[in-house]
Amino acid sequence: MYDLTEVEYIAGAYIRLSKEDEKGYEESVSVTNQRNIINEYAKKNNIKIVEYYIDDGYSGSDFERPGFKRLINDIECGLINCVITKDTSRLGREFIETGNYMFKYFPEHNVRYIAILENFDTFSPNGVEDIIPFKTVINDMYLKDTSRKIKSTRHNLMKQGLFVGSSVPYGYKRSETDNRMFEIDEYAAGVVRNIFNLKLSGMSNGMIARQLTNEGILPPDVYKNKNFKKGYTANLWKTATVKRILANEVYIGNMIQGMYERVSLKSKKKKLLPRSKWIISKNTHEAIIDEELFKRANSKQNNLVKDDVRFRKYDYLLKGLVVCADCGRTMLVRRCKSASEKTKDSYRAIYCCRTYANYRNNVCSMHYFREDKLNQLVIDTIKEHLIKYANESKMLDQYDKTMSSSNLLQKYQFQLDEKEKKLVDIDKAISELYKDKVRGIISSEEFVSIKKDFERDKKSIEDEIYDLKVTIKKSNGNFMKDETRRKVINDFLQVKQPSKQLINDLVKKITIDENKNIKIYFNFQVDGEI
Repeated sequence: MYDLTEVEYIAGAYIRLSKEDEKGYEESVSVTNQRNIINEYAKKNNIKIVEYYIDDGYSGSDFERPGFKRLINDIECGLINCVITKDTSRLGREFIETGNYMFKYFPEHNVRYIAILENFDTFSPNGVEDIIPFKTVINDMYLKDTSRKIKSTRHNLMKQGLFVGSSVPYGYKRSETDNRMFEIDEYAAGVVRNIFNLKLSGMSNGMIARQLTNEGILPPDVYKNKNFKKGYTANLWKTATVKRILANEVYIGNMIQGMYERVSLKSKKKKLLPRSKWIISKNTHEAIIDEELFKRANSKQNNLVKDDVRFRKYDYLLKGLVVCADCGRTMLVRRCKSASEKTKDSYRAIYCCRTYANYRNNVCSMHYFREDKLNQLVIDTIKEHLIKYANESKMLDQYDKTMSSSNLLQKYQFQLDEKEKKLVDIDKAISELYKDKVRGIISSEEFVSIKKDFERDKKSIEDEIYDLKVTIKKSNGNFMKDETRRKVINDFLQVKQPSKQLINDLVKKITIDENKNIKIYFNFQVDGEI
């Protein structure tokens, strides 16, 4: 049994202050006050504090706090074995997750937890632990009550036609006399008017986006300096941006807010509410577009696609595997009318570069390749290549050699470690960003905007981490079974028309470059690539 009396405690002091706390109790829960209480306690009880983990401005309902995550990471690494807080509400106000850390996670990791004001200490149980669950429920009730009050206040402001969002719609700026009201930004408003006029002239949203890009007009996020990390498509107008502007009633003087709400207090996920629940205030600011013009631009007739390109959802044999060798994006399939065919409904599927299709503007090239010809070419080439390994023992030896290679798994694991380090770096960057806001280096609007960009990057990296974990699991598992590998390879060699699943079992990706050179990459190494 683990003997607590023989442990030397290396403690981490956790301090949290939310905006709601600042409005209420101020000094009693300030960072300085919490630090002083913890230091005094540690000194009296001969506990060594090696690190302070501070989350300033973070709600107790959300455990995705940079300081708290760093604390958990240091516990996992064995750097600390004791956590001290001023009280349990500093650890968290959401009773299920808070209780999980106090009564499950900390004990399982042999971590001593101390909540000073509640006299709670896992080192010396004194009956207080029986009361703590009720206190965490009270904390949770306080959190819900605070959330309701904030929501009610925001809704009252919305009903008055006052803007409570963080990002002002393109075409407007905050009023110099009241930052909850809009004034027209003449330059951006001119672009908005141009978009509506182009729509009425018969141009599609995509055509409008390309024309704006060709004219060198910066898209909304770049114009408002919201793109903290600019990618190669940052200066390109997107079809979705044009569509959003055309549908936004803010341009006829109406303020529409409260369109989304969280699915629950404990989740960041939001859902779109029915229009009947939106808070709509009319004529709250000067209109950029006449209401009649707005209706004409959004009429059903104006939103019809009038070209020969057809977008349909077909489960093409190689769809999802074909990648542009130059820009790295998955190629899409379009069905276009064949000029050589005379029948009315003659359409031909082609693969083309997604970047080119979305933006044109010389960002990439089309990389055109007929879908039926690519299917046959890939199938014939893979079969021809695998037949060279007709000697089954040689083929399986090569398969085993690659799939059991520690180098391959080490490569995946290294990539996974790097991605997880990036997540930690992003959390640290968000923490530093908040400090810059507190010091007045950046404004609240800049903080919200930049933080959104970081969170977008974070979500992308988390998706990549998930894919890598699946790949590692797959490499360690199913593909190593004799019966599985034999079946996949033999099935492919024997069937005349392989299924999509069979192709996916064998092929990792297929790349096409500008000169239509094709490379096929396997999920295991037969010959690396073709």
